[in-house]
Amino acid sequence: MYKLFLLALFFAFKMFAQSEQSIVSVLQDGRYTLSNEGASYFAKLSLDCTNKSSPHFYFKALRKPGDKAGPRDLWPSFYGCYDWHSGVHNHWCMVKLLKLFPNIPEAKELKEKLELSFSKENILAELNYVRSNEEGLFEFPYGQSWLLKVADELKRWDNPDAKRWLTNLEPLSNYIAFVHLKVWPQVEKLELSGSHDSPAMGLSFAYDYSVSFNDKALKKVVVSTANKYYGNMSNVPIAKEPFDYDFMSASLLVSDLMRKVLSEKKYWEWVNKFTPELFSLNGLKEGLKIKKTEKHDGYESHWDGYHLNRIWCLNGMLKSIPENSLKPEIKKQWVSQMNDMWDYAQESIGKGNYDIDHWLSSFSVFALIGYD
Repeated sequence: MYKLFLLALFFAFKMFAQSEQSIVSVLQDGRYTLSNEGASYFAKLSLDCTNKSSPHFYFKALRKPGDKAGPRDLWPSFYGCYDWHSGVHNHWCMVKLLKLFPNIPEAKELKEKLELSFSKENILAELNYVRSNEEGLFEFPYGQSWLLKVADELKRWDNPDAKRWLTNLEPLSNYIAFVHLKVWPQVEKLELSGSHDSPAMGLSFAYDYSVSFNDKALKKVVVSTANKYYGNMSNVPIAKEPFDYDFMSASLLVSDLMRKVLSEKKYWEWVNKFTPELFSLNGLKEGLKIKKTEKHDGYESHWDGYHLNRIWCLNGMLKSIPENSLKPEIKKQWVSQMNDMWDYAQESIGKGNYDIDHWLSSFSVFALIGYD
């Protein structure tokens, strides 16, 4: 009887593990990627929050006494997901999922939501707000850069709906590209940051946009700024991250940026100086060590986003590191720790906690397929 009980327990645990892992499939090199079930799972989360205007940061911090307006009145496209920038990057997530997984059950609902959000009238209202608040720098660089990533994703999708949505989005994306073009040359100093003010994250997405749209002026500014402030930086202590309540990896965001602006050969030379720990087994285990907390909600959910961001940066780096340069044992350790980071972060997502789900759905999708 005891043996039968243990056998039943084993199969129950195995079935639970399989259900937990069903949102991912495994690539040939061992890395996780998103499965069809995973695409459907995250589509539901992003659809839910993009349609939800309360709770919202606006009511807590921006709404003035007597003001009867709500988030939907101010931001008819990006009113959900607790704050504007999360609304924007969840729209990127929905575009990405519909683009790569057009046959998931949520495809029709995704298309309907994007049709509404990317209507000409709604986008012009969004442009009016962005241009009229904080001297035109509303949500710069973080939220504005995510908007450029939405435009970039639509531009690289050969689909009639995507082309029409992009046409409607362009007044806003053109304005934001102009802001990036003008602001970065005026910045006197850039710091490492894994928060909303991260220059590396903003520059990285602006670079992607400049390539997709053949915006030579913006590309020149991004490359010049990145090299000026990060080109000679070295020996960044990645093991000491995250700083304060960072929700992204300050150092790996820079690594993700520099792989785009440097040639393959120069990048390999630069990254070995910038984060040497990543290329030795002892340094790697400490540098990419998962820093756990039992509490995942509120600010502690930043730890989940931080680890997901590390996965997306490492996945990007693997696309730019010269073939055969990374030792097999080093890559194996990268993959192992990336997958552990994913498993840790997913302990908190999709459990009904809005503090977590309103932004970590899109971070999860970007971690695995953001650069696919």
